[in-house]
Amino acid sequence: MRRKTVTIRDVAQRAQVSVSTVSQILNGNHSYVSADKRERVLQAAEELQYRPNAIARSMVKQRTGTVGMIFTSVVDHLFIHTIKSAQAVLKPEGYTIFLADTPDIESEIQAIAALQDRQVDGFIFVSMTSVADSAHLQRLKAEEVPFVVINRPRVQAYDFNQIQWNDWEAGYLATRHLLNLGHTSVATICGPRQGLPHWQSAFDRHEGWQQALAEQGIMVSPDWIFDGNYTCQGGYEATRQLLQQAGSKSKLPTALFVANEEMSIGVLRALHYAGVRVPQDIALVSVGDTPFTAHMTPSLTTLAHPVAEAGQIAAQILLKQFATKELLPTQKIMLSFDMRVRESCGSNPEPSEIFF
Repeated sequence: MRRKTVTIRDVAQRAQVSVSTVSQILNGNHSYVSADKRERVLQAAEELQYRPNAIARSMVKQRTGTVGMIFTSVVDHLFIHTIKSAQAVLKPEGYTIFLADTPDIESEIQAIAALQDRQVDGFIFVSMTSVADSAHLQRLKAEEVPFVVINRPRVQAYDFNQIQWNDWEAGYLATRHLLNLGHTSVATICGPRQGLPHWQSAFDRHEGWQQALAEQGIMVSPDWIFDGNYTCQGGYEATRQLLQQAGSKSKLPTALFVANEEMSIGVLRALHYAGVRVPQDIALVSVGDTPFTAHMTPSLTTLAHPVAEAGQIAAQILLKQFATKELLPTQKIMLSFDMRVRESCGSNPEPSEIFF
């Protein structure tokens, strides 16, 4: 048998107060209500298991207490931290997050429409690949819908709230770290710089690698560049090409900059099969940090994405906009990666415990 819906009138009757008093207390406007009445109302609401009508409340407050988060790949491990950090900011303020996975522009437009039908108060867009078309976001802006984009390509023509990761700096810092360790031959397993999907991060990290070498007067050789396509298999195949090209250990570069952590798995596998030790024969630094990178053999020196920080800042920007009816100035924020030095670069020694 279906349970009877408890209304605000039921709570008022149980607490022996007016409906308006219950409404004030449950909405947090109880500064002029006695402590005794407040306690009776809260107790009555708990005993009756009263749940406010979300639709009715949204009509009064002109807010639904919901935020849409739209991802190009919601299953990517990076985005879990973005969701959690955004939720940590939004949940205490009474907001719930709706998630949507949209691998292309058409599905992103459809997700926006579906979430607008549910009257979400704002959006956070998170991208991995570089989505070129942002005209539909300009329409959101024109409609004065609050939103923030994370890791979308630099769209100068559009005045959006944008949070970006400094991929150029990641490539630069990774390479500088290897150069500071005394390496002068630093090859790279890069991301896809041709074809689709278009990855701006692959270009930016590659340019950072080049700049770090150029500052030390080191000429970049095409023989040092191998495309690993941002995949484990791609990293494995690219490293096989590197090994075949070198012909022997003595002709290998002394260090490798690997542009993402997935490729690093394939790189380490190929080096292991070839009998090339990391970091003794070749040092390695990668972009991207996951729960397993610290527990690999060797543990990986990485530059960790600022995904949690991005989610937190995006949520804070939305809350500030929700708190006012005036349009706030847009923000364009660039976040740095966090270097985590471990064994693979050679500057952090392996554990000395010997058990057998």
